Amino acid sequence: MARIIVKFISIARQRAGTGRIEVIASAPKLRDVLGDIVEKYDLRDIILTETGEIRSWVRVLVNGRSQEFVGGLDIELHDGDTLALVYPYADNF
Repeated sequence: MARIIVKFISIARQRAGTGRIEVIASAPKLRDVLGDIVEKYDLRDIILTETGEIRSWVRVLVNGRSQEFVGGLDIELHDGDTLALVYPYADNF
């Protein structure tokens, strides 16, 4: 099991109702952790496509680096890793 810090940015933060959470991941792959998070915080429609891939305009950062460059959705997460879910568009306040 791995303790993961998750940061929500922009609309993801608004929808989640918080900027930061800590999760204990029993399945270490990003795909599994991300799936659990988007379901729990009702973010699936803005973060993932219908087929479970990350939407092209969304950025998922693993320890500050885009998931695309560190192994994609199949990267294994480790204790102390940080995820950031960045949805780059926000409503006007």
